[in-house]
Amino acid sequence: MEKDYEKIRKFAEETLGEMPEVIAQLYKLNEKAAIEQFNENISLYLGRKNIPKKALALIAMSVALANGPKESAMIHYKLARRFGASIQEIIDAIRATKMALMSSTLNVALSILDYGKEELLDNDQNSDNMLEKVKKETVIVPERLSLVAKVSGQLLQEHLREKTELLTPVALGKKYAFAVAFAISISIHDKECQKVYLDQFIRNGGTKGELEDIIFTTRFLV
Repeated sequence: MEKDYEKIRKFAEETLGEMPEVIAQLYKLNEKAAIEQFNENISLYLGRKNIPKKALALIAMSVALANGPKESAMIHYKLARRFGASIQEIIDAIRATKMALMSSTLNVALSILDYGKEELLDNDQNSDNMLEKVKKETVIVPERLSLVAKVSGQLLQEHLREKTELLTPVALGKKYAFAVAFAISISIHDKECQKVYLDQFIRNGGTKGELEDIIFTTRFLV
């Protein structure tokens, strides 16, 4: 087991620069569990070959930010920096994370509609125009956007403004911004957003191999 631990320590120091405290503590509690975690790190995360390690670390950091704990997010932030990610690329990834999380809150529209109070609904005529614009830009119009339009035209307008702002990266390529958003939607079980972000990821050049790397990395984090 000592030989295996040395292998883990060497890998951690070469990639992160230090042995993560969580792995060191896990090894003290259960040596096999620590080794299993190390092996999963290789097979599901840092051993992936289709997406650059910098982008993998940004995806991992974002999933950790969305789901916790903060110590995990910091580990992957350090890795992203070590692999060459700029501060602006990190900010772009965080903004994509924020958008994916905010999108999930639109599910509240269904609850409001189910409540059956007609006086709570909105008759904003601009909503149809906004939805038509979304259809032209993204082809796929999530059902909940149509539901949000019935509940609040202002909420729909604000959501579309946020989407334009937060999913327009400054330094990180659009493909990887949508990769981050897709990973977050996987981790929080937001099936409707998964379809939208997957479509955008593919439209921006995403491949099957890269898609697998996103799914494997997300799986490792959650």
